[in-house]
Amino acid sequence: MTRLSLPPASVRPDPFGHSPRAHPRPVPDSIPTPLFRQPGWVYARFGTIGWWILPAWRDRLLGPCGLRLDEWKAAGCLQTIKNGPNRAVYRIQLPGSAAYVKHYKVPTWREILRQWFRRGKGRNEARRALQLARLGITTITPIALGEQRRFGFLFENYLVSPEIPGTTPLDLVVEQLLPNLPEPRRSRLRHALAREVGRLTARLHAAGFLHQDFHPGNLLVRLDHNDQIRLAMIDTDALRHRRRLTRRHAQANLALLNHYFWSRSSRTDRLRFLSAYLDALRPAGLNPSHFARSIERATRAWAERLWTRWGRRCRSTNKYFYELSNKRNDAIASRRLPPEAVLRLLENPDAPFQLPSTPILKHSPSATVAQIVLPVDQVPTPVIYKRFPTKKRLDPWLALVRPSRAWRAWQAAQHLASRGVPTPANLVYIRTPYRPARGRLLRWLTGTEYLATIKAEPALSLDTVARHLLPSLDASTQRALRRRYTRALAQLLRFLHDRSLSHRDLKAANILVEGNPLADPPALTLIDLVGVELRHPLPRRRRLQNLARLAVSLAEACHPSRTDFLRFLRAYLPVRHPNQRLWKATWRRIARLAQAKRRQNLRRGRILS
Repeated sequence: MTRLSLPPASVRPDPFGHSPRAHPRPVPDSIPTPLFRQPGWVYARFGTIGWWILPAWRDRLLGPCGLRLDEWKAAGCLQTIKNGPNRAVYRIQLPGSAAYVKHYKVPTWREILRQWFRRGKGRNEARRALQLARLGITTITPIALGEQRRFGFLFENYLVSPEIPGTTPLDLVVEQLLPNLPEPRRSRLRHALAREVGRLTARLHAAGFLHQDFHPGNLLVRLDHNDQIRLAMIDTDALRHRRRLTRRHAQANLALLNHYFWSRSSRTDRLRFLSAYLDALRPAGLNPSHFARSIERATRAWAERLWTRWGRRCRSTNKYFYELSNKRNDAIASRRLPPEAVLRLLENPDAPFQLPSTPILKHSPSATVAQIVLPVDQVPTPVIYKRFPTKKRLDPWLALVRPSRAWRAWQAAQHLASRGVPTPANLVYIRTPYRPARGRLLRWLTGTEYLATIKAEPALSLDTVARHLLPSLDASTQRALRRRYTRALAQLLRFLHDRSLSHRDLKAANILVEGNPLADPPALTLIDLVGVELRHPLPRRRRLQNLARLAVSLAEACHPSRTDFLRFLRAYLPVRHPNQRLWKATWRRIARLAQAKRRQNLRRGRILS
């Protein structure tokens, strides 16, 4: 692999295009239009699909009927890496080597018309790969291109390239390889990765390229002798070239990459990446501090849009959820649950509660909770099944203008999962029409609703840990455990609020401790999500309400000391804040809100929990 380097400073143009006339941007060597009609390539046609292929690979890839996908599948040599509505990726293990086949599909006329104006994705990816190779960046090497044409229109197309040997996707390196390495090698590799990725990004931007799908899965890493890092880039169809790459373009592209590392790396590593990027690019008149802050803001804005889009997945049919209905009831279910199990629940959603063997965990006017077993991923799995009855005759009409309780919990679980906040996974949401409503015109009035989520096992509620486990321990273990849970609770709430989420019913009974309750750190999970609200930016009053509600609950459960509350507050608040006395004002405000909550429960005759 060629080592990354930039042109000399005397001939290198301004990287953000501030002086396009004085310093014209160098464009990679142009690729001739007949990309595969070059000496050394041969053409073969099988039905409606024509193939441009290197002669050395013709007999290995093509058979009497074209590409040997069926033969490889029957022989067990074919591995499906990805199979979506628009693209499928296969890995073929051939004698002595391996190759990847990208199958670009055209499910709608939109993709057909797009290829009419922009050429096929396989051809575009091959062109971009050759341009990257001319820049000295290791990437895929096209060896075959297949295109299906009818009446002048391009339909499905294929691109075949050999495997880049000895490489691993960067996301797997960060998540699986680095955590298992001993120190100081882990830190040394982490620092080197940040610098090398920064230089590679600078190389792309200096040539005017932006990667529209810039994430670590599209960067491959190879470790040579002495842990020397070599990088390669794939998925080159997402590359776009701009003659004048502005600072805003670079900032948006860096934010796209930074989104992955935002929650998986330290600020120091991200600063190390940016320093290597700016040292290699050497932009004129750029304030590094302002540029770094602008990238962080752009990353947060991009993350909010992405999280919100992921949070809507649970509303309709897609590759994660599907809709089912019968003559009476409607349902939205996770694809981890087979349709047969959902149809059985749709026939009689109350059937699990009527079985004598079903354990009832809670029964109140607002909800009934039971534990049942459903086939999740074809494996019988314990599931929490909750029924939300109609408490008042006005509730079905109010559901027309605001989400119902079950729908709020269903949507909230998806928002938490999209933002990485631990919570049990959604399985199925069932809606039944309001029974007193007659005729089809009023069938859209929501009646009783049902919600199923995976049961966290083994798990104890934080209330149980505080009331029963803590008193059974000796004094020194109690102190250590209190500090452990104080830190974990502060981090959970900080993470929740940083993700623009609040939980107005945040009490000890709605926080589960998964696994060993004595572990360090304890694994905390949020349940009973009816009170979860998504709002960006999250108001300060909502944050304080959550803290006050949790303080009231913990005061009743384990009587924490003022020192425990102070440790929690200092761990929750930002480490560096311009107002160093922020914690004092926050402390007093939480105390007033907690006292108001106690008076409210006393006035309404409710117990504190």
